[in-house]
Amino acid sequence: MKKIVITTGGTGGHIFPAESIAKGLKDVGYEVLFITDKRGAEYRKLTEIPTHIISAASVTGQSFVGKMKSAFKLLLGMYQSAFFMMKQKPDLVIGVGGYASLPAVLAAQFLRIPTAVHEQNAVLGRANRLLAPRVKFVATAFAETKRVPTGISTFLVGQPVRPAIQEKANSPYPMDSVFHLLVFGGSQGARFLSHELPKSLLQLPNEIRANMKITQQARPEDVDDLQKMYQDAGFYATTVQSFFDNMPELIEKSNLVIGRAGSSTLAELAVIGRPGIYVPLPTSADNHQFENARQFAEAGAGWLIQEKDFDVDGFTKRLTELIMNPDELIGAAKIAASMGHPDVAAQVVRLIEQELKK
Repeated sequence: MKKIVITTGGTGGHIFPAESIAKGLKDVGYEVLFITDKRGAEYRKLTEIPTHIISAASVTGQSFVGKMKSAFKLLLGMYQSAFFMMKQKPDLVIGVGGYASLPAVLAAQFLRIPTAVHEQNAVLGRANRLLAPRVKFVATAFAETKRVPTGISTFLVGQPVRPAIQEKANSPYPMDSVFHLLVFGGSQGARFLSHELPKSLLQLPNEIRANMKITQQARPEDVDDLQKMYQDAGFYATTVQSFFDNMPELIEKSNLVIGRAGSSTLAELAVIGRPGIYVPLPTSADNHQFENARQFAEAGAGWLIQEKDFDVDGFTKRLTELIMNPDELIGAAKIAASMGHPDVAAQVVRLIEQELKK
């Protein structure tokens, strides 16, 4: 039985794609092992697959002393990964992003084990840029991925999504009498979405507010104020919470989504087939969220607006136009669905199999 090691950082944005690829590999008979850091090990589902925990830390945004400490942790993680692989003897190691994947893929390359990486953003991440010159291939989530070294084999596969999202692939666009607006963007994006965006929503015409349901994810400290603000403004219905555990259902029911432009968010909108207004996180590494959103917006799957360009009156006018002209939203939804990749794991598995046959 062929053995594959998947290594990834400890955030949900990395763990969920890694799990999707792992399931695809297991379904066709591969033995799969995980290498991650302590954060990744905390995800419950990882316990279903043997997991090796290594030392890892990010060197970005650190003081000189912090960078030295992080570098030591990464070096230690490389040694830990190397000893693990010498024992397990995997046939291939694939990195799925995050700084915890760096020492494991480097260790594999040192041991002459074939390696590959998956890049989830429209800009090759710093860890993957370091690894790319020595990998067998780079699987990409976007048709155009910047900063890929010349001469590297790249294959467009898309961004893996959760099974709950896959189950709702190409869902029919909702045509209810009530307009469903979904707003979410993670903790880093919460301030803009909780403090600036509502200024435009409150200016929508009365007839639109009376037929609009707002579902918004917000920081815990903003939930009560937003809930009261929307209710007092006469919206048809309002649900503001700090966390939703039924996001696939909420996306499916939405007519429009407003949020950040992380790769997982865009991939989920594309697979289900929903239009979005993308407000990239300005501080995202290498401005990758802007590049993610740009490709979707230029394709016609949604609209891009940067925080620095946000104008309350202008945004209200544009949002009103979209709501009053649903054909434009329906057209964007169809384009989004055409950009979806519900079978990413299967494509990655095929690439791995082709490489192992060489």
